[in-house]
Formats: sequence, structure tokens, C-alpha cells
Amino acid sequence: ISAAQMLERFLFPMGSHGTPIRKLSGGEKRRLYLLNILMSAPNVLLLDEPTNDLDTQTLTVLEDYLETFSGVVITVSHDRYFLDKTCHQLLVFKNKGDIDFYYGSYSEFLEDKTEEAVPVKAPEPQMNRTEKKKKKLTYAESKEWEEIEGNMERAELRLKDITSEMSAAGSDFEKVRLLLEEEKELTDKLDHLMERWAYLAEKLEEE
Repeated sequence: ISAAQMLERFLFPMGSHGTPIRKLSGGEKRRLYLLNILMSAPNVLLLDEPTNDLDTQTLTVLEDYLETFSGVVITVSHDRYFLDKTCHQLLVFKNKGDIDFYYGSYSEFLEDKTEEAVPVKAPEPQMNRTEKKKKKLTYAESKEWEEIEGNMERAELRLKDITSEMSAAGSDFEKVRLLLEEEKELTDKLDHLMERWAYLAEKLEEE
């Protein structure tokens, strides 16, 4: 691929190829720096939170490029959709420095983690009837358990819609900003729902 073709692929139209770098915007300079690295034909890319510094258009171009990249990509990111699109193997860091390998996308990892059986615990000392009652779900918790999986599914579907809307937003930065805020809120909500699901499932097991 030629330099001109690479420039066009990274959203620099032919008429802008003679523009002095000092006249480029901050986003354009980051885009130019990125494609300059890629033009050197690396066989390994190390990406540290790339979605923090790139606008939506540049990120979309990068994702498309990585789909055909023949080398190795190692990335750290909090953007689950970027991970889903670029990663096929995960390094899962656990307590005490343990690292597990997972083959699959980040969403598949979350699904497997959610579906895992509650770990079997050592038998606890026999409790009297009053103590056993404390472990049963309250009325509010029972209602929460009935609704929690549906709430999780709706949050995940909305997150997918947000990704599509951001791709279609183009240069409407205000809309992208609002979508990013909504995405963060939904991600936090989904994390909380998953924690509650695990807690309630464990409580049900102990009844």
C-alpha cells in the first residue's frame, strides 16, 4: 500500500496531502503519527488504552486496519467493544499475581464467568433455625432476582446500540460525548448487576 493510499485510508483526502503538519489539528496529528508507525510495517503492536486518545472515526479506521493486520496485537483497554473486535486471547490477572489464559472474546469471557457454578464451599457448622432464616432471600431480593437477568440483557443490548450510534455519529462530537457518558453509566450499572447476580445466586444456593 502506498503512502497516499494509507493517508486516504486514515481520512486524509488527496487534496490535503500537501498540508504542513503544523496546520493539522490535534486529532489529525495523532492520526498521522499512528499511520506513520503502521507504515513502518511492524510485526507487533502494543496499544495502551488506544480508545482514550483517538476520536471515533480514527478508532473505526484502526479497528478495520487491525482486522487485516498479520502481526501480533497486545492491548490494554477498558473498552469491551474494542477488545471484542481486536482480541481473540485474554490474559486474566487474578489475585496474588496469578494469570489465566482465555481463548475467546471479552464478552465470551464475561458470559462464561457469569455462567460458572458458584464455588463449592466447605460445610459450615450447623446453624439453628433462626440463623438459617437469615440466609433466605427477602421479598425485595426475590423481586430483584426475578428481574435482574432481564435488566442485564437490556443493558448489554443498549451498549451494543450505543456502539452503532457512535459509529454513525461521525463528527457530531456533542452526540458522541453524550453517548460515551451513557456508555460509562451503563457499564458501571452492568458491573453492579453482575455483582448482585452472583451474590443472590450464592444466597439461593445456601437456602
